[in-house]
Amino acid sequence: MATFVETEDLVVFIDPAVSLAPRRFSLPPHEVELRRLREVAEEITRRASEADVIVVTHYHYDHHDRGKHVPIDIYAGKVLIVKDPRRKINVSQRIRASKFLKLVRGIAKEILIGDSSSYTFGRTQLTFSQPVPHGTTPKLGYVVEVLVKDSSGSMLHTSDIEGGTTKESVDFIINSSPDLLIMDGPPTYLLGYGISEGELNTSIQNLRAVVGSLQGTRFVIDHHLLRDLNYRDFYSAITEDVDGASVLTAAEFMGTEPLLLEARRKELYGKG
Repeated sequence: MATFVETEDLVVFIDPAVSLAPRRFSLPPHEVELRRLREVAEEITRRASEADVIVVTHYHYDHHDRGKHVPIDIYAGKVLIVKDPRRKINVSQRIRASKFLKLVRGIAKEILIGDSSSYTFGRTQLTFSQPVPHGTTPKLGYVVEVLVKDSSGSMLHTSDIEGGTTKESVDFIINSSPDLLIMDGPPTYLLGYGISEGELNTSIQNLRAVVGSLQGTRFVIDHHLLRDLNYRDFYSAITEDVDGASVLTAAEFMGTEPLLLEARRKELYGKG
């Protein structure tokens, strides 16, 4: 969910990282995926050089990078706003946070805590949610959502709330009333073992409420959801009761076609 945001007087880069699922359909990443990863990592590195502020919403490797794909010096001279590395964090992310912050502490201009905080840079305001679960429970840790707002409008990045199955994650969205919402959807490709039917139904009901409440908002739902070739079924489920409502993938929002490489891994290997 690497997201590059330009306001009228600030450039913000949220979660400048990229990674691939090590196994899908019992297959490692295909060369097409590896090539695309390298291209995206180069683009992230280039765009990060333009940023004034970098945000890390949590410490999974597809949201922060200790130098594996994206060089650590992208943080040099930047204001870095991070998920609190000590509070509302599971053991795995606490360890990753410690290692990451040791690397950036000497090069970042300033390191601030995002959780439940608000920061103003000129005419731009960044407002962070309280830590909310990565999914339905805290098993995978917590994330922070972030609202970026200036006089021309607002954008909300949900991080990994996995389709908004908790009240606190959805309340922040509705109360923020953003002009643009960029969120991850539920991991429907894990239905039955990574996510239950009940959790999926909760996500659908919660996002129907969001779509109904924010009828002037543009919706981009991507990330976990697009690991499922049938992702549009979820789009239909949350918009069917709201006239004129529509949802885009991140690729469509940027004017390109979604590649769905992970979901197509068997096909790439000629096994689909």
